[in-house]
Amino acid sequence: MDETEEEKGDFLEVRKSFEKDPRKVIEIEMDKDGRFSERTRYAMENTLNLSLLSPPEGPKLASEAEALFVLSKRGTVLETTETDFIEGYISPMVYRSSSMKFPQVPIAPKFVKMIKDMNAGSGVPHATITSTINNILDRFFSGYLLVSNRVKMGYGKVEE
Repeated sequence: MDETEEEKGDFLEVRKSFEKDPRKVIEIEMDKDGRFSERTRYAMENTLNLSLLSPPEGPKLASEAEALFVLSKRGTVLETTETDFIEGYISPMVYRSSSMKFPQVPIAPKFVKMIKDMNAGSGVPHATITSTINNILDRFFSGYLLVSNRVKMGYGKVEE
């Protein structure tokens, strides 16, 4: 048996065990090489499958947002380390000035807790929820500048 036949056999075993998994939802899993596991990719496909004729077998991911994240990063090694994360999202001081006043926007309590815990664990002095959220949004919109501008102009508008 050559290497491709062996991989094919492993692939089929994983697929069969996935389809028999009694859980309705699974968490995102990573392989040792930093890629999403086969089970995660199957769950992503199940989550995004909208066919009523042939419903997928096996568990799904917790949300469509998780599935779209897995789909967008498919085949890529996720290399963000804790240091990269802290330097990119918690440490920048651009939005940390106490003189800046922003409109109040409700944020789900689970995210507030997650950000408080991350800020506390990061060791960054004076890290605030506001600065971390604004750093995250800054990185998000700079990464999707072209798309966000096109959406502002009405491209991709959802019709009712």
